[in-house]
Amino acid sequence: RGDGFYSDLVFALLGRRYPRSDAHALWDEIVSHRDALAGALGRNPGVVVAALDWLSNLKDGEGLELSLVESSKLETMLERAVVDGLTGLYDHDTLLTLLEKEIERASRYAEAISLLLLDLDDFKQVNDVFGHQKGDEILVLLADVIRQTIRTMDIAGRYGGEEFVLILHETDMTAALQSAERLRAAVENRFRQDAQLTISVGAACFPDQAQTVDALVKAADEALYRAKAKGKNCVVPAGGD
Repeated sequence: RGDGFYSDLVFALLGRRYPRSDAHALWDEIVSHRDALAGALGRNPGVVVAALDWLSNLKDGEGLELSLVESSKLETMLERAVVDGLTGLYDHDTLLTLLEKEIERASRYAEAISLLLLDLDDFKQVNDVFGHQKGDEILVLLADVIRQTIRTMDIAGRYGGEEFVLILHETDMTAALQSAERLRAAVENRFRQDAQLTISVGAACFPDQAQTVDALVKAADEALYRAKAKGKNCVVPAGGD
């Protein structure tokens, strides 16, 4: 969401609306002050206390009009900024950011990571026949199947529409294909009595198939395209059948 998120966050925290660019800078100053307080006190005072102290003591009494949000609500706002509103999985932009960080880490430690790009087969027919509300329900159910199937260390998100992405930590192509097949079978079983939906999956691995975020996504996307061409409801690796 860019700087618009910081504007909303600072408004919820302080009860005052700031321009987007100012709000981002203000948030950074509050967090920096929180870190300074933590060093001085020997404990983490939290961003709410830091905001109160910073504005009250360093900003000439601006804190007099504060309307501080509860810490739990602030955490909720932070979470909503990085997740898809429908499924609760990571959103598109957050996925790409996390993928970039995973590639950096994997490169540093000479490890493999894999990317799975999956798409619901013939999902448009569900929306056309049953309506978009039913389609949304299916997307939520699919997200639940993904959560139940992947490892806790793996990262899952909604890439867009009915496409989802999985980032598999310390996983080569052989293990990635096993995970993808396990997920494919779980989805087929879950929806066997409900719209009979299936998924197609494209898999790509760093560093074997690609070394950058864009290249890895492209490789998985091309593999997904071949999975659709093969008849759907299957898993296809990048660079092979």
